[in-house]
This record gives sequence, C-alpha cells and structure tokens, in this order.
Amino acid sequence: MVNSNLAKKKDVTPIPRTVSKAGNLYFLELFVILFFFAYYLLPAVNSAVSFMAALILAIAYTVYIFIREPEWRATLAGFLLVALSISFLFYFLTETKTISIDVSNYALKRIASKMYQYVMMFFPACLFVRIYTKASTTQKKILYWAAVIMFSIVVVNTFVELMTNETASRDWTEFSTQSENNIGTYSFVYLVPMLVTALVSLLYTQKGFKKLLVVGVIAFLFIFLLSAQYTLAILISVIGMALQLSANIKTSAGKALLWMLFIGLLFLLPSTLELLAESIESEQISIRFKELAAFFGGGDASGYNLNGRFELYWKSIEAFLKSPIIGNRQLSFDGHATLLTVPADIGIFGLFGIWILLFKSKKYVSAAMGERSRLFNPVFVCLIIMGFTNPIHSAITALFGTWMLAPMIIKTGEENEK
Repeated sequence: MVNSNLAKKKDVTPIPRTVSKAGNLYFLELFVILFFFAYYLLPAVNSAVSFMAALILAIAYTVYIFIREPEWRATLAGFLLVALSISFLFYFLTETKTISIDVSNYALKRIASKMYQYVMMFFPACLFVRIYTKASTTQKKILYWAAVIMFSIVVVNTFVELMTNETASRDWTEFSTQSENNIGTYSFVYLVPMLVTALVSLLYTQKGFKKLLVVGVIAFLFIFLLSAQYTLAILISVIGMALQLSANIKTSAGKALLWMLFIGLLFLLPSTLELLAESIESEQISIRFKELAAFFGGGDASGYNLNGRFELYWKSIEAFLKSPIIGNRQLSFDGHATLLTVPADIGIFGLFGIWILLFKSKKYVSAAMGERSRLFNPVFVCLIIMGFTNPIHSAITALFGTWMLAPMIIKTGEENEK
C-alpha cells in the first residue's frame, strides 16, 4: 500500500487508495495484467499479437480504471490526451516510409502506430500504480515472480543463442525465424541497465547466500551485455550502479569518497579497455572495447560506431534548431535517440509532450514506491540517458523495466528490510 505520509509531501504526487472490499485485484484483471507482462517480456507473445490488438486492450484497461477509480480520471485522461496529441503531431508534421501510402485506412494506421508507441511506453507506469494500490501481497508476489521468470527465460535463451549460433549478431532479422529459441528482436536488452541498477539496491537488504546470488546475477548480466555487444548499455549500467550505490550511502563523506573513486577510475578506463580489447578472443567485442577506449581516451574514434552515433545526435540537435516550432517534415537520417529525434521531427510541442509523460510517470511510480522512491531515481536517470542515446520508443520492454520490473525489485528489498 502507499504510505499515507506521502500525500503530505509537496514533491510527491498522492495516489488514490481505493481498493476492492477484499483488497485484491479481480481475477480477470489479474489475468489481463499477466498478459501484458508476457506481451512486454516474451518475444513470442509480442510477435503473435498485433500492435492494434495490444493498443486497444491497453486503452480498454485504462478506461476500466477510469470508470472504477474517480480520483484517477484526470490523470488517465491527460495521459491518453498527450499520447494522442503526439500521434497527431507526427501525422500532420512528418512523412513516413514505414507505412505505405496506398494501404487501407492509411490515416488511422499512421496515428495508431504512434499512439501505440507512446501508450505502450508509459502504460506500465499505470499498471505498477494499480498493482501497488490494489493488489494483495500474494498477488504482488505472483506478478513479481512471473516478471522475473519471463525475463530470465528470454535472457538465458538469448545467451545460449549467442554462445552456440555463429550467425548471432546484434541484428536478429537474418535468422530469428529459424531460431528454436524464437528470440525475435534485441529490444529487450535495453532493459538490462535498469535491472542492474535495481538489483544493486538489494545488496543492502539481502544477507548471506542471497547477497551472493544477487552479485552473481549482476555479473552474469554484464557478461550478457558483452556477448550481445551493447557497449552503451554497459556504460549506462555502470552509471546506474554508481548512482544506486550513492543513493544507499547515508553520509555525505561516503558519497564524496564513492564519486572520487569513480572519477579516478575514469582516468584508468582507456588503458583498461585497451587491455581487455587485446585479451578477448571475440573480434566484435574487441572492437567495442577499442571504440570505447578511443572515445574516453580522446583518441581517433572516427572509424567506430560510437563516434557515428554522436554525429547523428548532433544532426538531430541541428535539425531541431533549424525548425524548433513545427519540426522537420522529413529527415534524411535516423537520429537513433528518442529524446533528440522527437523534437527534431515534431518540434517543441512534441518535446514538451514526451517530457510530460516521462516526469508524470515518474511522480506516480515514485509515490507508489513510498519511502524507497529515492532508490528509483537512479533507474529513471538510466532511462533518460537511454532516451538520449537509443530509440526507446521502439524498445517498449525497456520502459516496462523502468516503470514495472525495476520498481518491483526495489520494493522487494523493502519487504526484506521489514
């Protein structure tokens, strides 16, 4: 349940506390939530359900809460209105090649595709608040372990594929249909930094074997990211860990010492990365380390992917400055970063829209987390960094990790403290 003292704090949005007489989610509602868990986390389910069906069900569930919870109506209506407004801005201000102009119901499909992206990015926040103000303790545990098991299945299957399939790479389109594991896409990898950041918080609440298990899981996830060749995800995970450690240190002196240590390690980072690049057998992973070494060491990174990314980011900024009000109808490049491409595409109003969705979602998730909301801040920072460096609008699993799985892990730590 939500801490009643939260409503007294001006910086935290109060959460309605209306519950059923039994204090439970109704059976059908629990089933719907479990379906969305599977939709976000399991590629096989995601590929089997059309985006229109998922969008309609998400909106229908939002309307259900709108009807049952009068206190939530303004918030839910605002959420859907902002998502729809962004969709219309994309429709009127941009052109797209992803939907053929000669398809039936072209206008509806263009608006619905963007509506899907922005509803499904922030819908997990609605689910999380609903669960932690309505569900029983048993139901919360069922949902928590369901999410953990689903994500574990995907990560383990992908890791096995990486270790056994020579054609495995960062792009699964060449062989995903022939893979027995049915991985589908790599978008779920963007969830890992949020997960690592949340797991660090458990190191302060677990004891003995459980603490060692958490350390082992974190280590495995870093090995997984290395195998998957996602260098930016590794960097964001390290930043998230540092922020989470800082959030758990209570003294100012301790925080200062921690950040002095991390700053010192930055000076050693280029030479360390070079050493790792020379010692790793995998050519692709070695290249990733070399590009990071060149980037942080101030060397020539012009031939590497990371430098190319920064060129795209700057192009997006230039495009926004060129037309900050109505954006650019068509760009000749993919900016590869949601929080930079949205203003480049649809201008300042689109930028306001997505930031409203981001910070309103954070307020409500933080309020539902109660006293442990400060431990959610590092997770949110990871999402912001991810949004400036990756297309998170097409990686909705990362948003599920931000608004649902990571907060659930942190809340589990609270139960262990008690």
